[in-house]
Amino acid sequence: MAENNIEIRAVRTQRGARLIQDDVVLSEVLAQPGPTHDIFDLIAATIAMLSRGDKVAMLGFAGGGAIAPLRAMGFAHPIDAVDLSTTGVKLFRELSAPWSSEVRFHHDEASRWLKRRRSGFDMIIDDLSVPGSDGVTKPAVSYELLPALVADRLTPNGIVLTNLLPVPGMSWRRLMDAVVGPHRCAQLILLDDYENRLLLAGRTLAPAPENSRLLRRALAAIGSELSSGFSLRSYERARKPARGSARRRNRA
Repeated sequence: MAENNIEIRAVRTQRGARLIQDDVVLSEVLAQPGPTHDIFDLIAATIAMLSRGDKVAMLGFAGGGAIAPLRAMGFAHPIDAVDLSTTGVKLFRELSAPWSSEVRFHHDEASRWLKRRRSGFDMIIDDLSVPGSDGVTKPAVSYELLPALVADRLTPNGIVLTNLLPVPGMSWRRLMDAVVGPHRCAQLILLDDYENRLLLAGRTLAPAPENSRLLRRALAAIGSELSSGFSLRSYERARKPARGSARRRNRA
């Protein structure tokens, strides 16, 4: 995603500003820690409650929409943020720098930056998006290259959270199976008011009911409207038919 192809505008609000691309809100940048009352609260809750360590990378930063709820939840560890666009970073530093703690921004392409990392991450967030003919969608790197690369850069107990959007010509099942690919287990988060789907994946995950309770508790603690606006369940990738099964079905 080249920066000169990105057309992002900032709209000021009473609480900060919104970054908008193709009439889609990419990020809610707040001037104080607190809830955004949108999907960024849920992303923040997964980091604050489910990360098993303090090394976190965000692939796709925009204006750092998850930082305000994340800091409100008490997660004060440094964040490595990667994006090809610097538009949102400038706004983030203007509005959020006094309270955001350490956010290390890397102006780079996500997979290229991740390939150069030698140490593992306890949590990696894939919040990458690109404009498409039907609106904002996921870049191909998120389901072709990143799944294996992310799995290789996670610590043994590390978790990846992928913010999925519809991809033209690709079913949800095919997209989610591609993202889950190299991971042993996964959980799916569906949101009541958003078409986005969030996928948690890793070598191990706590039971879905336990993770759901932890996320709701964190969201309720900061007064987020999303505390009752999602469901979380285990995700099972599609099973491939056994070899020769089609032939047997065609027999009289």
